[in-house]
Amino acid sequence: MSRVFLALAALATAASADPAPREAHAIYVDLLGRAGLWGLGYDYQPRRWLAIGAAASYYALDGDRFSTIAPYAALYPIARGAHAAFVQLGPSLTRRTAPSPVPEWDGMSTTRLGAELCAGYEYRRGLLFRVYAMASQGDHLVPWLGVSLGWTL
Repeated sequence: MSRVFLALAALATAASADPAPREAHAIYVDLLGRAGLWGLGYDYQPRRWLAIGAAASYYALDGDRFSTIAPYAALYPIARGAHAAFVQLGPSLTRRTAPSPVPEWDGMSTTRLGAELCAGYEYRRGLLFRVYAMASQGDHLVPWLGVSLGWTL
């Protein structure tokens, strides 16, 4: 009988050693980040050390229209309470469309698939605040900075 209690205690300890955080869902606005100039994002953190999510955006810049979706997986190698360091890795799919100003030209559309690696700081308790540096690999390797502001649920 004591072995059953020991086994149950060991299982309970293992299950509680890495619980999903209370604020496992996050909705945020990304500024100068994964999705370009701005983006709306969502992520789910099933474990304290892992999250999956995506940011998406649509904006017009100098007549061109950009649509971006950037899914990612995030790892949290260092975390203490609501504060954590994170690393994100994922693809980025961007569609650029330039409408034609004249009837003789049909316009232009291009699609680009890239990869993005981010590392930074996150505060996650009611409020979500992230600041990070990133490298985006498309046609060229581009260093970038980003900020995310939002809420956790």
